[in-house]
Amino acid sequence: MDLSHSEVKLRTLKALIKEASLTQRSLSQKTGIAEVTINSWVAGKYMPKLDNAVVMAKALGVSLKTLSESLGIDVSGLPDDISSD
Repeated sequence: MDLSHSEVKLRTLKALIKEASLTQRSLSQKTGIAEVTINSWVAGKYMPKLDNAVVMAKALGVSLKTLSESLGIDVSGLPDDISSD
């Protein structure tokens, strides 16, 4: 049975934070981003600016594409990074 893209369960930002063995507070301390700001992103009230998204992705050990998906951004059709050897 094929699942459509909308039926596939994507990891939420909250799940990414948990998978990184962090709390919103420890992520705040690690990134220098205010805990209340991180909370608003987790709650879906606001979206991070690109510079903060980069900091978050690094701290969580995920790609920007994965972080974007966790925030509900449709990244279908966006190419994956290609390593240049």
